[in-house]
Amino acid sequence: MGKITLVLTDIDGTIVSLGLHDPTPAVRQAIKDVQDAGIQLTAATGRPYEMTKDLFDDLGLKGFSIFDGGATIRDIQTGEFAWQNWLEVDRLKAIANILLPYSTLIDFFPTFHEVLPKDTSTNDIIEKAPYVFAFVRAEHRREVEHRLAELSDLSLHIGPERKDMPGVFDIQITDINSDKFHATNVLRKIVRSSKAETLAIGDSTNDLPLFRNAGVKVAMGNAMDELKAKADYIVNALDEDGFAEAMHRFVLTS
Repeated sequence: MGKITLVLTDIDGTIVSLGLHDPTPAVRQAIKDVQDAGIQLTAATGRPYEMTKDLFDDLGLKGFSIFDGGATIRDIQTGEFAWQNWLEVDRLKAIANILLPYSTLIDFFPTFHEVLPKDTSTNDIIEKAPYVFAFVRAEHRREVEHRLAELSDLSLHIGPERKDMPGVFDIQITDINSDKFHATNVLRKIVRSSKAETLAIGDSTNDLPLFRNAGVKVAMGNAMDELKAKADYIVNALDEDGFAEAMHRFVLTS
């Protein structure tokens, strides 16, 4: 394994627990050590910029990161857009029409804004947005997947049933060219790193596109089996500081 110049990391389930902002001291130190070594550390997350800004500021992350499941690249500190590939209004409405009847929460706005389905309609969609995100009742999963499959050129990021919300799964839908693979293609040109010099680490199936664009693929111990099957290495789980282990084994010694 050669020298790593770019680290691509997922957020939820990789450096923090789902939806939280609580990296351990070991993870914090590993992030600092990687950046102090002059290695670009970039988050690649389904979260919107607004949901990560405080966490990234707290961690001292610098440079660019991939947001919105791969639809957006922004400068962490300034919020400036470096690249975006968002869904147009007509496509947003087609997706929302499918999801609204089965959702408990939905977001189809250009900035992070989750609303209850009863409080919104497709009439509220008036400008393009990076994605449609929704919490969907699990009993409707097959029907929702079938109807969305009838729409063309989309990437569907579908999570398992949520532990914090029994009977509900989350889904994030972007343009087919707005996933972590395509966003990484753009990012590597910006930061001038090759695929061979790139390490990707994550825990979920939405990190599979990230793996396709990295020379070194690392799965967390708590990762889904599909991701572990594609990994070069498997490290400890989130609650055992697997991220910090990966940085010391494969990045800071490379």
